[in-house]
Amino acid sequence: MTDISAITPRRARIAGIIDASGVPGIALGSTMMGFAVIAREAGFDFWMTFLTSFSVWGMPGQVAFVSLYATGASLFLMFVAVALANMRMMLMVISGADILRLRDSGLPLWKRALMMHLLAITSWAQISYRQNDYNPAMLRVYYMAFSLTIFAFGMTGTTIGYFLNDVMPPEILRLVIFITPIYILLLLMNAQQSVSRLAAVLGGAVCPFLYATAGDWAILLAGFLGGTGAIAFYQLRAHFEDKGRLDG
Repeated sequence: MTDISAITPRRARIAGIIDASGVPGIALGSTMMGFAVIAREAGFDFWMTFLTSFSVWGMPGQVAFVSLYATGASLFLMFVAVALANMRMMLMVISGADILRLRDSGLPLWKRALMMHLLAITSWAQISYRQNDYNPAMLRVYYMAFSLTIFAFGMTGTTIGYFLNDVMPPEILRLVIFITPIYILLLLMNAQQSVSRLAAVLGGAVCPFLYATAGDWAILLAGFLGGTGAIAFYQLRAHFEDKGRLDG
């Protein structure tokens, strides 16, 4: 087993770049290709598409923005919609900051805000998976290398997707937007905590049934029910195990 205290910043940085350059980078770059197709069909020019990915860096907010732009909504309404769409990532940001121990890092506020701006679901899942492999300082180095690499993949995917629309049917390009959710699901199924795997299974199982009645809220409700159900199951199991030991 590797001694985490012996890992240098250079080693952590290289590991982050290598890990991000595989499936995570390709998945996120492919997703941004799909977004670029949607943005172009909504009437965005290249620079509007590029700057949307660069500044928002959150697929729900980006899709909400281009959808409302296509309908001619006001700037205020678009701002509120993007803010609300990205607000559901707040718990992920809080969790990511806790994993990275940003409060104890001694970094100025603007650096911490920038680090959290770069936080994508992909990088959050990755640091959750690798948090026991690094001490907090090296995990932050690993995270920045990983996040900047997938950011580069994302911006490259945005650029390619915008112009690839000229040579490929848009229906095919839209399909790649689902690559990142599939990757996240596979990563969760390999999570170190069994409660995370159970939450993914429960949430995925109830989501199709919820969609019939909850519509666009189905994913949010499925995630809540899956996570709550998984935690409740393990709490009850621990309770009965403790009771069994006491009775024995």
